[in-house]
Amino acid sequence: MAATRKGRMAAWIVPLWAEAAATGRSVLLAWAIGPEELGRAMLLALTLRLAEMVSDIGVERMLMQSPDGDAPGMIAALQGAALARGLVMAGLLVALAWPMAWLLPDGADALSYGVLALIPLLRGMAHLDYRRAERGFSYGPLVMVEGGSTLVMLAMVPVCLWVWPDHRAILGALVAQAAAHLVLSHLVAKRRFAVVFDRSMMRSALAFGLPLVLNAVLLFAIFQADRLIVAGFLGWADVAIYGVALQLAMLPAQITGRAAQSLLAPRLRVAFAQGNLGTVAQGAILSHVVLGALFATGFTLVAPLFVNLVYGEDFHLIMPVAAAFGIAAGFRILRTPLSQIAVATDRTGDPARANVLRAFALIPATVAAFMGQPLAVIALFAAIGEAAATLRAFLLLRGTIAAPVNSTVYA
Repeated sequence: MAATRKGRMAAWIVPLWAEAAATGRSVLLAWAIGPEELGRAMLLALTLRLAEMVSDIGVERMLMQSPDGDAPGMIAALQGAALARGLVMAGLLVALAWPMAWLLPDGADALSYGVLALIPLLRGMAHLDYRRAERGFSYGPLVMVEGGSTLVMLAMVPVCLWVWPDHRAILGALVAQAAAHLVLSHLVAKRRFAVVFDRSMMRSALAFGLPLVLNAVLLFAIFQADRLIVAGFLGWADVAIYGVALQLAMLPAQITGRAAQSLLAPRLRVAFAQGNLGTVAQGAILSHVVLGALFATGFTLVAPLFVNLVYGEDFHLIMPVAAAFGIAAGFRILRTPLSQIAVATDRTGDPARANVLRAFALIPATVAAFMGQPLAVIALFAAIGEAAATLRAFLLLRGTIAAPVNSTVYA
């Protein structure tokens, strides 16, 4: 079975819509509260993202890859793992609330950071049936749940700005999105919701996901820690400009990553089982090379004017920063199929091994910020790190791609 043209469109439209809505949210906040308050709001979102990444044991990816993914018992056990993850995330966010407020005393208060804990609790109770549908290349439930909850978030931004005309507005929008995601996931489900805390499944999920958690920690360092560096050494307005540029640059990487999870992952699972992984993998890599090169060029040329026009005169993005982020995003796009191949072949530790090189780029970036160097220098180190990590990812999988093998593990 393969995805229909309509299904492929849905798998691309959902992440496109999600990232467009996130960009729209930041634009509304930028015009309503200005760069400094937007910088504080971005740090709240960053903290939530940290908790999500370090607790991501790959429940949804395991559902996609496991041969038992359609079994009711498997779904119930994975929903138990997802709920456990939500509880852990909530506890982590509560624990981070005071330290984050203390480290950045002119930012959000501890209560604002603590409110973020509601979001993983709500998402942990969501029904996974809409994700199970993707195994059969059915994307209607995905559109309803992900697209609908994103629409609710965007619609709530003006309301939240009216109630809280500062960085706290982002909290209401994110909580509303999580609540809508929970409700919609149950409305589209075809099976009864069941939760089982199965120890063997928890162990399997941890074995499958711990390398992904390590990779997530590295990804946090890659995409988020540099904003903390900018906040600590430069200022909130610079955080907003840097964050806006990084968000826009990484849009295609986020979109292609989510689309690949829906479209490429099932194809790789089948190809791995049938022994023709190399053919599918090489085609995916080539197409992402083209996508990455096109985006890097386009972003460099268009982003400075786009940011100034859309976000306002207070947001001035210079060409060197745009070029560095465009190149970094191009290499990140190229790494998308490499990560999916690694997961499909049960090499879940490979993405972390590659991202170690990207994380090392934070060292010279921190030194540069400490010495008062401009944003362009910090962004340049990001591009160098992405290039090194992509090369490492390719070298780790070179044998797998060139000589496809048969396996039944998560096939």
